[in-house]
Amino acid sequence: MSAAPALLPGDGSEAALAARWAAGERRALRLEDGRALRIIFPGVPGGGAGPDFTGAVLDAGGDVLRGDVELHLAASGWAAHGHTSDPAYARVVLHVVARNDTGALATRHASGRAIPVLVLPPPLAQGAFPPPFTPPCALPAARGAVAAPVLTRLGVRRLRMKAARAQPLVEAAGPGQALHHLALEQLGGTANRAAFAALARRLPLAALLERAEGMPDRPLALAAALKGGAAALVLQRAGLRPMASPAKRLEAAGSLWARLWPDLTPGWPAALAPAAGLAPLRAPGVGRASAVELAVNAVLPVALAAGFWSEGEAAAALAALPSPGTYGRLRRLEGWLGRPFTSAATLQGGLLLHADYCTRGFCGRCPLSG
Repeated sequence: MSAAPALLPGDGSEAALAARWAAGERRALRLEDGRALRIIFPGVPGGGAGPDFTGAVLDAGGDVLRGDVELHLAASGWAAHGHTSDPAYARVVLHVVARNDTGALATRHASGRAIPVLVLPPPLAQGAFPPPFTPPCALPAARGAVAAPVLTRLGVRRLRMKAARAQPLVEAAGPGQALHHLALEQLGGTANRAAFAALARRLPLAALLERAEGMPDRPLALAAALKGGAAALVLQRAGLRPMASPAKRLEAAGSLWARLWPDLTPGWPAALAPAAGLAPLRAPGVGRASAVELAVNAVLPVALAAGFWSEGEAAAALAALPSPGTYGRLRRLEGWLGRPFTSAATLQGGLLLHADYCTRGFCGRCPLSG
């Protein structure tokens, strides 16, 4: 068992430990079970619930490990945080700690897997060699290679994938209901995505439009009907920004639905033409970023799946959309590539790159690695 290293001043947080791991430790490392460890790729930050890093590639004494990495200041943190029986941690291949207070050579998961333990040595002095980890994709970018064309192509591929997922819904319920379903799901956000999708099934578009027929304030009537349909659902309200609350999102939906479906016809909205851009999706409570997300995740997939737009029209519309803002899980990739996520198309391409390469241990094999 390795001796517990003394933490340097300012190095006592788990965030500092994660920053050191992300930098790609190049010194000779040894697991608690005695095997030498070489970091081929440290993985990418998990960005939320679940393991701290995903898609790592490691060489443990000649055995190639591909999977997730979890970090704790003390090895006992694994059990203390409830990871032992959590299925989200079943793909962890390395437990990185500042000190091994349990004395165990491996960390156990309820699945029966023995996870190697690494006590990360104290940090090197500032400016010491070797330098922080740099992935292969950053090298062409540093030499002036432009990532946008490749990312745009990947963005169109991701759009095709979204259209393929929308196809069964379009065929089963029609394009109007499919758009109603996916748009509500998008407005639900991460916290209430599943609940808003359930609302779309409980209150189909045709029934919703009928409930607002003849009402003097149609947006208000549509919002009231949606809120009534959501009353029986379990919705998350705690921890959300005021404008992201379920009530505000359903009020925004009422305003937007009144614009898209001005009468009882629950089909494809006439306002959603290929050249219309974001204008039809802007309504009270729907800002620019939300309108872009609705276009990318609902309008374009359904339009393409239903055949209302050709693939060329959908791809052109995607390329013309601005970026809604870089997602947290793409921050490091954005820096490595020279900040290329300036449009919705390149951002979608970055998400596909992250999902298909960065988090699956394929660093160095993506189309941007040269």
